[in-house]
Amino acid sequence: MKLIYNFFALSIFALITNVTIPKDNFAEILRQSDFYRGGQVPGVQWNLNLKNFENFEIRNEIELKIEASTVKESQNVLITFLGPKKYEGQKLLVRNNSMWFMKKGLRGPIPISGRQRLSGSASNADVATANYINDYQIEQVTEETLKDIPVWKFQLTAKNKLVTYSNITLYVVKDKNLAIKAEYYGKSGKLIKEGYFTYDNIIRYQGQSSPYLSNIEIKSALKKGDYTILEVVNPSFEEISSSKFLKNSL
Repeated sequence: MKLIYNFFALSIFALITNVTIPKDNFAEILRQSDFYRGGQVPGVQWNLNLKNFENFEIRNEIELKIEASTVKESQNVLITFLGPKKYEGQKLLVRNNSMWFMKKGLRGPIPISGRQRLSGSASNADVATANYINDYQIEQVTEETLKDIPVWKFQLTAKNKLVTYSNITLYVVKDKNLAIKAEYYGKSGKLIKEGYFTYDNIIRYQGQSSPYLSNIEIKSALKKGDYTILEVVNPSFEEISSSKFLKNSL
């Protein structure tokens, strides 16, 4: 994706923007963009079909079930592997910025990192639902155009060292609050990967229908031709008991 803008004009506009729009409004925009990607609700679930490509050729596929709940500042996600058969029954549990792995034969859940690669360009944290409003500090917001689409460009910094990415640049469509692109940076400040989001699912929540996340394409910034596609299937809302996310429940 190519950014099209006049840098000088943008810099001036950014100064005006940051003065005239209260910071709390940007926080709400970020919170709503999380919602459309599975965050900020007491219960949501979907199936996730993951396809990993290396050098533009498909290498493997994984099917997952995602169950998530965000209550105030607390986020919980249970990821269950449905296929292929060799992965059946394996689980990942996310509680805020901590993660555990469990499979048959283990005596108990093993702590792992969200930065650890799950498959291809997707890390463990990439398959969890969005929680940027809780995990990241908004450093700056400017107005830009991304492929002729007016967007807010959020510069986000991790609130603690446990968060998967040190910095994220997020592009959110104005007036719709849909995040369409993310750039993920490591501790060194180097760009690691890019994520592209589409919203072809339609959901109904609290009496209103809206577009909802359907696809994520994660492209490696380090190796051309390596990318992972995550397809969101049949998203639905239902409050999930906190007991579902206990380690001893695995």
